[in-house]
Amino acid sequence: MKSYLINSLKQGGFNSIITLLDYQTQISRCLKSIWMSPNETGKLLIDTILCSGMNEYRFIETTLNEDGTINLNQYKYVSVDNDVLEKANEIVKCQSVYLRNSVLPESQIKKIAQN
Repeated sequence: MKSYLINSLKQGGFNSIITLLDYQTQISRCLKSIWMSPNETGKLLIDTILCSGMNEYRFIETTLNEDGTINLNQYKYVSVDNDVLEKANEIVKCQSVYLRNSVLPESQIKKIAQN
């Protein structure tokens, strides 16, 4: 099974969104395993909904290091606008297997599935 997805975002000032799919792996461990071309992206949005739930810790903003790894030394939890939220929810909604096997309660899974 995949542990993450990378999608182009081009909204809210973000170039890409990384959706973490593996709720059993520590977030930082998963992020350390990701490599992206540093020329392709600027600001990253990381969606941890399947690991941490629908709360203030869902979205992490960060950048890439020069070697293409995710900068874990400078990040912050952020709130996003409705357009970005809809895009993030759409990505998660398409991953129904992962959605059902996440930390989310049934009520939140239904909320994402209905939107």
